[in-house]
Amino acid sequence: MLQPSEVVGLVIAVILLPIIITTSRTIWSPLRRLMLAATGSIIAGNAFTIIEGFVLFDLFNTLEHAAYAVAGIFVFAALLSLRRAPVLSGGAR
Repeated sequence: MLQPSEVVGLVIAVILLPIIITTSRTIWSPLRRLMLAATGSIIAGNAFTIIEGFVLFDLFNTLEHAAYAVAGIFVFAALLSLRRAPVLSGGAR
């Protein structure tokens, strides 16, 4: 069953994706890749949520939860990469 909140969530995520991509250009490269991968996984999870209402409920429900789990793994890896991030001098004090 299609719920309006799921569609709105997907639309907002897709609209925000170009903003996230353009603003992330200043971020350290490995961190940027991980955060963009996490964002892509969240968008995929939102899409799977909508698709599961129409076809192959069990498959897309599993894919939805797997996509969210993968997004969590990417965010965790991004947090770990912050420990190895180079320290830039001359920043805000």
